[in-house]
Amino acid sequence: MRAHDFSVNDLDEQNVLAYLSGRGFGFAAGSKVRQLGGGVSNVVLAVGEGPGSIVVKQALPRLRVADEWLAPRERALVEAEALDLVNRITPGAAPSVLDRDPERCALVIERAPSGWEDWKSLLLAGTIDPKVGAGLGSVLSSWHNATFEVSTLSPLFSDREPFEALRIDPYYRTVARRLPLMARRVLHYVDEMQARRLCIVHGDFSPKNVLVGPEPELWVIDFEVAHLGDPAFDVAFLLCHLMLKSLHRPEQAVGYDRCAVEFASTYQTGARAELAPQWEYVLGHVGCLLLARVEGKSPAEYLTAEERSQAQRFGEILVSGPPPSPLDLAAVRQLACK
Repeated sequence: MRAHDFSVNDLDEQNVLAYLSGRGFGFAAGSKVRQLGGGVSNVVLAVGEGPGSIVVKQALPRLRVADEWLAPRERALVEAEALDLVNRITPGAAPSVLDRDPERCALVIERAPSGWEDWKSLLLAGTIDPKVGAGLGSVLSSWHNATFEVSTLSPLFSDREPFEALRIDPYYRTVARRLPLMARRVLHYVDEMQARRLCIVHGDFSPKNVLVGPEPELWVIDFEVAHLGDPAFDVAFLLCHLMLKSLHRPEQAVGYDRCAVEFASTYQTGARAELAPQWEYVLGHVGCLLLARVEGKSPAEYLTAEERSQAQRFGEILVSGPPPSPLDLAAVRQLACK
């Protein structure tokens, strides 16, 4: 991917209205602009209020974490292609792209209606609805099915550099470096994953990237590492996040487990035969990802020291000997928490 000099092109709350004017958007001077949270890899600005408000998103070259973590900014163009694609497959399951700027690696997209909430915040607050898990299983299987071995996909999806920079190296390879006793097993999962180029993979299919509206509406956002790859990663990524929440709020573990089972079973029911989950393989990836949220470059910020220890034991068990079904995750977690 071609590198750019963004020294004078970074967007912020002070210059975004002028930028939008130059792109043909008619926001008046003084329109409300505020920074949105929820990520470490982009500048995300909400512009305007109510109907017609938008989100401006620009990729950062260095992520906002303690470790040095660099990624190509052109991943924004991949995100635009992915949003267009999934909206053709499942209309209304993701925001629409209103503008894309290849020079600044910036997008303008729809903003979620007022009152919609991100699923991560709801889960951490103890508001757990398994129907959201089922909806995500249905949407994800639709995306994977519709793009399975399709030869007409955008060539942008063949470039796995953003996925390598934002997932494989900071998660799997960092774990392998920091936990040498687990390295061989973790890198085996990397090799298996890199050999599979089956369908479009979101690459960040997590609760923070799900916006929940009135039932049954939801949006999936943040497709910047979408690529042609291994569908097991998306399934494992969401299951990992639900298991982390269950460690953090053990009194609500049954609810998180129900979400996980609803998601997994709905995905399995919807997936075409060629993409049917091999659960031991998927749950091994869950183990790698649990380790990554403790020892990787992006540790789960809400875990206590004891919860991090539990997550590490949970991950080590799954990587070393994954069970045959997601129904077994609760029992493995109980073993890890003893």
